[in-house]
Amino acid sequence: MTSTITKKAGKGRTDGVVSELATYFHIKPGHEQECAAACRQMCDALAQGTMADTIKTGLRDTRHVIFNNGTELLWATTFETEWDPYIDDAFLTVGFEHFVAWMQHTTEWDTKIAPWIEQSGGLKSLTGDKTREGFEEHILANMAGMKQILQDGQQQAAAYWNPVSSLTMPEIVKAHRINAAFQEVLDNPAAEEALSHPALQPLLAQAAS
Repeated sequence: MTSTITKKAGKGRTDGVVSELATYFHIKPGHEQECAAACRQMCDALAQGTMADTIKTGLRDTRHVIFNNGTELLWATTFETEWDPYIDDAFLTVGFEHFVAWMQHTTEWDTKIAPWIEQSGGLKSLTGDKTREGFEEHILANMAGMKQILQDGQQQAAAYWNPVSSLTMPEIVKAHRINAAFQEVLDNPAAEEALSHPALQPLLAQAAS
């Protein structure tokens, strides 16, 4: 199947504001457990980050799936920004070291990723202190090669649907905060008189639904 490359989703499909990426790697023989542990570490790093960082990258979700008797790896993620800034921000915000941790256990590391790292100035130039002068500029100047590696292994979803594709993460987070605050108001006896005002009836109807 031929995939059209778009500014929004790269080779992936889009539903509303959300796009999908599914790219495949081959695990080095005997590296299944190490690869799985490194994938978990990356997700742990994401979970320990701030919501602001998650929103900045455009990330909606991410998962790694090892299959075919431990020989292949799927990295599947969805995002709401455009393809280029999503990949740029993922490597800048999450940190390239977290990608290196699991990528080094794939055969693509030896054939594609390590050569790209060398051409980009070496591993130290892509990891470490993100605040050092010129670090971000260096990453962005060399990301085209990594994006090509990801797209080389990418397969477009045959079909894709997201039930909340019309909502962005900032909208979802804001709605959650507003709902939590409104529930506090509802639980406060002192608010009963104010809530009886006709103008607030639409809010009460939503709270009751």
